[in-house]
Amino acid sequence: MGYWSKLLDWILRDPGKLIRYLVLFVCSVIVIVQLSECCTKLHSPPILTHSYFSLNDTVEMPAITICREPPYKEDVLNNMSGDICPHPKYVTCWNDFPFNDLELDEFFMNSTFNLEETILGEQYGLDGLTRNIEIKSSFHFYMGRCYTLNPKIELKRTTRTSGYSLLLTHNIASGSSMEMMLEKNPGWHIYIHDHRHEFTELNVKGTARTEYIFAEIDEEIEIKLQSQQFRNIESKKNPCSATPSYSDMKCAELCVFDDLATKTNCTGPWMTGISQQPCDNNKSMRALIKDYEIYYKSDEDIECDCKRPCNERIYSTLIQSRKQLNSGQQYTQVWIYYSTKLVSMVEERPSYDTTQFIADIGGSLGFLLGLSVLGLIGILEHLTLFFCGGLVKTQLKHENQLQDEAERQSQKSVQLK
Repeated sequence: MGYWSKLLDWILRDPGKLIRYLVLFVCSVIVIVQLSECCTKLHSPPILTHSYFSLNDTVEMPAITICREPPYKEDVLNNMSGDICPHPKYVTCWNDFPFNDLELDEFFMNSTFNLEETILGEQYGLDGLTRNIEIKSSFHFYMGRCYTLNPKIELKRTTRTSGYSLLLTHNIASGSSMEMMLEKNPGWHIYIHDHRHEFTELNVKGTARTEYIFAEIDEEIEIKLQSQQFRNIESKKNPCSATPSYSDMKCAELCVFDDLATKTNCTGPWMTGISQQPCDNNKSMRALIKDYEIYYKSDEDIECDCKRPCNERIYSTLIQSRKQLNSGQQYTQVWIYYSTKLVSMVEERPSYDTTQFIADIGGSLGFLLGLSVLGLIGILEHLTLFFCGGLVKTQLKHENQLQDEAERQSQKSVQLK
């Protein structure tokens, strides 16, 4: 009771002091909350998106992936399967398939179209030259054998003749009776994407960055390109990969292949990069195709634990011209080019740094508490006296007693002398 009585007496003697300390306490709480928010922003700074246009000296061309339609040779499929087989997705293709005598790789290789059956001779080029293009082939179950044209140079000009020039060839004449029997119109599926990302027919998350155009037989198509470049900042919540050769689409595709191989305990020729034995019987092959069809026809993006690329390029297309070629042959001419070197740039930047953190600390302390260095020293002195005043007074009293005792002893010694 003695402590509370003294405290009440102290409050009644100077109630203004209590108000000052209460205000100081409330302001201190506010400052602590604001500083904690500042520390959080410094650890995980908010991201600001900055966009601008860049006029480059050179432009980077995308990769072009071409897949034929129909993707398979029906006569070869019929001979190998011993039944009517327009596409390997049908059950009839595998009822009497000779797994012991014919390798799956050989089956898919013989039943799909080679490069010369897709692009006429060497009638392709970039900036007018074939050597500026690197061509890679890839197997896909639904799309058959596709060919990806990767640029080996960056262009200094933006004209039709400096872009891609492709003369595609087909074996089905437009308007023929054979065309009427097909499920889809014959032609070519053309996919335009960043050359760092390998093409996949699956609807994985990264395929949203792929442009698609279907070219029919006996057409001349001019496709104008526009480019957007995105630079992302890596964070704990949104990690990304800065490796130039990294492909999130390939990562997601391998994730799907690995899941399929685990379920069926076998693989197909299109499932590259998976260390598993190929299917060797009708039951396992049909199970693999059925499970793969679920992924292929899914309307939602397939998401796996794959990082996004830190640097991305998105190409958008505009059909500049589309008309009949009137060549009298099963050809189609495709031009793909830029009309400008202007590139749209979108960058992520941290909108909070150490300088702003220090400025916020000074602003919070100065605005809310009206503190200066000297004022802070005075407050600390008052707080020290408030909490340690009794101890200080006891210590001073003890020191005064010692001093008085020393003076009395000194006086006695003088009188004795």
